[in-house]
Amino acid sequence: MNDIKNNTSKKNALFAGIAYLLTAITGFYALMFALPQIKVEGDIVQTIANMNSNPFMFRAGIISMLCMNIITILLVIYLYKLLSNINKTTALSMLVLMLFGAGISTLNEVNHFAMLCINNIDGFSIEESQNLTILFSEIYNHGAHIAVIFWGLWLFPLGVLIYKLNTRISKFLGILLFIAGAGYILDSLFLFVYPHLNIATLSDYTSYGEILLMIWLLVKNKTIERLAEKQIKKV
Repeated sequence: MNDIKNNTSKKNALFAGIAYLLTAITGFYALMFALPQIKVEGDIVQTIANMNSNPFMFRAGIISMLCMNIITILLVIYLYKLLSNINKTTALSMLVLMLFGAGISTLNEVNHFAMLCINNIDGFSIEESQNLTILFSEIYNHGAHIAVIFWGLWLFPLGVLIYKLNTRISKFLGILLFIAGAGYILDSLFLFVYPHLNIATLSDYTSYGEILLMIWLLVKNKTIERLAEKQIKKV
């Protein structure tokens, strides 16, 4: 029985890597494929037409976002189990921040469902439907950026814990995670403080640390487990 528990505990890095990969796949499908086919920036008439002509694609994007958030919760739980003995307070901060981010992002999808409902109600005029759709779309965009703040913040304690694994690769990844976190936070702050400025999305250029961490977890999961165990023994 103890052997079974021991083998399970040593798969936290692998499970975290798989969860990271699934998060990336579902997020990419929703944010880069499904939703962009429906939501046309600055053209609410075309957006409504797309929703009415292809509601399945819009719903598929929403479901993918919900799946992404659920898998993200599993991801942070496995990372917590892997890294919590290095520093429990730091690991708990990582866990709580990501849970807030995933929770906000999940609730925010209500605004997408509201956009669908509005355009299926016969009682609204065309102008009313357009104005309400714009309203819920804007609420969604701001809600998404509030969630992004937490998606940035959680990377700082994660970066600290990865850095403390104390290898050249882990230190390099830890620094990249700090940079990724800063990129997400700055993106949101720019939107809130300077909403009318056309500023490049920093996270497009700063998020490589997450991709490399995902690959590291998938490829070197046994090594990471051993590194984590060494740090536990030091503590």
